[in-house]
Amino acid sequence: MAITNIKTKLTEILHDAKATIWTDTGHHLKKVKEHSKILDRILIQTDSVTHYTNEFEKIYCGSCEQIDFFHPETYLYVLKNVWVVGSEGHLFFEPDQLFSVCSSLKGVEERKIRRPIKSLAKVIEEPVFILSSRAPGNRGHFLIEHLPRLVASMDAIKRLGGCKILVTPMHRKWQAGYLQKLEVPDSEIIEASIGSTFCKRAFYVPTLCKGEIATCSREKYYQFLRKCFIGSQVSPRKGLPIFLSRKDAPDRKLGNEDAIFSIAKTFFPEMKRIVMSTLALNEQIRLFQEAPVIIGPHGQPFRDILFSSNSIVIQLIQGFRDRSNQYYQWAQNYNYVGSLGKNLCLSLLSEIEFNTNNDWIYPEDKFEKDMSQLISLLDRQKTFFYES
Repeated sequence: MAITNIKTKLTEILHDAKATIWTDTGHHLKKVKEHSKILDRILIQTDSVTHYTNEFEKIYCGSCEQIDFFHPETYLYVLKNVWVVGSEGHLFFEPDQLFSVCSSLKGVEERKIRRPIKSLAKVIEEPVFILSSRAPGNRGHFLIEHLPRLVASMDAIKRLGGCKILVTPMHRKWQAGYLQKLEVPDSEIIEASIGSTFCKRAFYVPTLCKGEIATCSREKYYQFLRKCFIGSQVSPRKGLPIFLSRKDAPDRKLGNEDAIFSIAKTFFPEMKRIVMSTLALNEQIRLFQEAPVIIGPHGQPFRDILFSSNSIVIQLIQGFRDRSNQYYQWAQNYNYVGSLGKNLCLSLLSEIEFNTNNDWIYPEDKFEKDMSQLISLLDRQKTFFYES
């Protein structure tokens, strides 16, 4: 194990060094959209736009801006002899030629894009679907952005004779759990190298929504995922209210989480606090299916709102309710997928300035007032009933 870890670290260092040195010495990347190694491209999505307004938030706040999810014309690319590099699966035709058709590349610093090192490349003979993309270790991005790419491609892949799935290096174990829900057997899942992977034949689909922060795909892909993960039955409402903790998060912890949880319990006495990383996937899904109320600081645990139905879902977010706040914007992605299960979703803002990726607090007096207003609204609308 120690030897493997040393090899992985050395691979990272060498690839990072190449990216930095080549950039600093003027060997810039050539971003290309056409190449002789593109054998075919198959249309899987035509242009469309999804308009979303959170009507529940609109009632609570008095207003709520419409979010537009732009779904551009998208192709499945059939490629030969390409390199997949780094944890984000950047695609290269040649060591200096980056395949650049995905909106997720916008704004990425050139020196942060690892470049292929031929002599160190892991070689894959079988056709593979490249599932890696931006933020691949984040389960929220994986479920909301990346799995829909595979779902949208399934029919085309079947016509092409099938393939194996190339997943993110060092994240195979948990990603395989999601893929198995789509009936992809473990034997068909291959882990990419943290450095370079040479694929003799590859299928690639860019992100299905071209927004930088508004990233949701079409509804039909999420409905398909819901069916694969939870079936068509509605789980009986027998669970307890849950509070999603971020105590295990590497950053953006809620500094006064204990106090906020205590206040939440005054409104929902049976509420329990959970740490999602300690639970198996099936247990996570079950909790979200059964919980009548879900509260917590914004973060990737809210991804499983896709599997909830008729719940009250409250995300606590640092900063202010406007489009310049990236966390509020991303929260709307979760709110949108939550709306597909007829959940009532609400973002509550701290209304305090914050530093990106730093720990933060939600004012306790504000949270108590926010919750009182919420309960009053639900009672007036007769949309919610909970007995402690």
